[in-house]
Amino acid sequence: MCGIVGLYSDASSTYRAKLEHACELIAHRGPDATNVYVDQKVGLGHRRLSIIDLSTAANQPMADPSGQVILVYNGELYNYRALRDGLGERGHQFRTTSDTEVLLAMYLEYGEAFLTALQGMFAFAIWDKRNQTLLLARDRLGIKPLYYSVTGGTLRFASEVKALLALDESAPTVDRQALHDYLTFRYTISPRTMFAGIEKLAPACALHFSARGPRLSRYWSPDYRKSEQLGDEEWIHTVRQGFSQAVTSHLVSDVPVGVLLSGGLDSSIVAAVMQAQLPHPIKTFSVGFEEGGAYDERPFARKVSQHLGTDHYEIGLTARDFVEALPSYVWHMDEPVADPASIPLYYVARLARQHVKVVLSGEGADEIFAGYAFWTQFKGQRRLELFQKIPAFLRETIMRGLNKHLLRSERVNKYLDLSRSPLSRYGSLVPFFQDDVFTEAEKQRLYRTDPRCQEAVQDSVEQVRGAYRDAEDFEFLDQMLFVSMTQWLPDDLLIKADKMTMAHSIELRVPFLDHLFVESIMRLPTHLKVRKEGNRYVVKDALKRAFADMVPPEIIKREKLGFAVPYARWFKTEMRDLLSDVLLSQTARESGAFNTMEVERVIHQALTVRQENATDIWSPQAKKVWSLFVFELWRQRFHVSCV
Repeated sequence: MCGIVGLYSDASSTYRAKLEHACELIAHRGPDATNVYVDQKVGLGHRRLSIIDLSTAANQPMADPSGQVILVYNGELYNYRALRDGLGERGHQFRTTSDTEVLLAMYLEYGEAFLTALQGMFAFAIWDKRNQTLLLARDRLGIKPLYYSVTGGTLRFASEVKALLALDESAPTVDRQALHDYLTFRYTISPRTMFAGIEKLAPACALHFSARGPRLSRYWSPDYRKSEQLGDEEWIHTVRQGFSQAVTSHLVSDVPVGVLLSGGLDSSIVAAVMQAQLPHPIKTFSVGFEEGGAYDERPFARKVSQHLGTDHYEIGLTARDFVEALPSYVWHMDEPVADPASIPLYYVARLARQHVKVVLSGEGADEIFAGYAFWTQFKGQRRLELFQKIPAFLRETIMRGLNKHLLRSERVNKYLDLSRSPLSRYGSLVPFFQDDVFTEAEKQRLYRTDPRCQEAVQDSVEQVRGAYRDAEDFEFLDQMLFVSMTQWLPDDLLIKADKMTMAHSIELRVPFLDHLFVESIMRLPTHLKVRKEGNRYVVKDALKRAFADMVPPEIIKREKLGFAVPYARWFKTEMRDLLSDVLLSQTARESGAFNTMEVERVIHQALTVRQENATDIWSPQAKKVWSLFVFELWRQRFHVSCV
């Protein structure tokens, strides 16, 4: 795991100092070594976190023997030994035992076609002097981040936006469409970022840049079409065998490896499989809040640790800890992602780094096995499809009647809005039924009336249209999983996982997202993902059955809670003054981002109005306030202009 930065420009030779500064800004991604390469066309910078082949011979940028092809690379190739053996048979010789040198040799042997042979997580840049082309590429699921910008004939790229900004002297401005989408999703949808003019390279994509300009290509896409005619027990065996192999491949390392153990099903399975494969107690790490109850999963993590015999470490957090981490959280995330679970992840990564350099976690299991509770509502989405077929004037009459009967329910209004949308025939996303996101009408009230801030933006719901169209050939549940895998997974979950762990120079690996395992689970029948049992649905059924003998029964049977953070409670207590100091500050008022009166109204509702179904764990208005709060912290930290 490392950090990379670079540019393609006719003036690249003048950028050495800027490249070195950019590398310093991401020193946390690679404290073990740093170097830059500069010629007349390209500048490349690298920060190294040594994991495989700890010798200086494996440092980067790395050139081939001729000096004509230069590589900077962030990530791990889990099949590099097999690839190396194959390359050796074709005459390649190696001077290191690193996966970096194997990646470089694969490009030399196969050209761009080598991307489909890679098994792992990666983001890299290859400068080929022979054809004067710079190639950027990102792994299939988007585990490793890569940002870039194109201005005229200049391409800039980096593992983190802060490093990319160091290569560009222009002042950053907000992308209005990205902000519009953020208020719905609580993250920005690729390829946009919250910085105007800076994009994320999408997962499974390659970007070619030369004097002719940029060219994007895709080398892999999720495919949920069913083919194998296996019985349920055969599928259960496939799940167990496939995941065990994924964990085995993810253990390749020349430094110690541990597990982030939440006490939930997914991380418990990771720990169980890893412990079964190693002859010594593995190290596990967990985090919880001192508030106790639903906010603290440490008792479950301890139970799993005792069951497996792991060497266990944990940390407890308070509201003060949460607040103290906010500046670091915003800085390391680069752009606003309103997921409060990022902060406990930040702390547990810091704890783990005191003992290991690599950790495995359970990220991705919910996205491939349909593990979230809202996936069980997909039959309700079918009803929405049927409702869409009713003539529009009748739909309006029915919904207005319901709305009157239900005392003007905001949820019914959202349902009516969705029924009008052409996307509703795709099933739409279940989160849009929730009351914790800003509706289009609410967003318009939130925006300032200044005409400069009223730029034309697209309805955020429409942002998922292309993804649903791409999934039309799949079964209904798989359509939603496809959208989740291509949007929520890389743009929220994996960005958070990478940034919060790399903040402490620790490599996070996610074996559930081994692409070979993911491809097999895509073909898993729907009833083995979500199974009806009486009046309830069982999610991740195949996964639970596959590892029922390795994980304590109470962990198998636990309802999924997610990582509960009591910020809704803290907004009314420890964080109350901080909210006003940030969101209603003079700099916030003058920023041009939002209508201050509307912000005050949203805060007031979160702090004083009792909301239906609200708890300390979940409050619709508190989530809205958190989104605004994180955005304003980010805007101030990166000095971003909104007008």
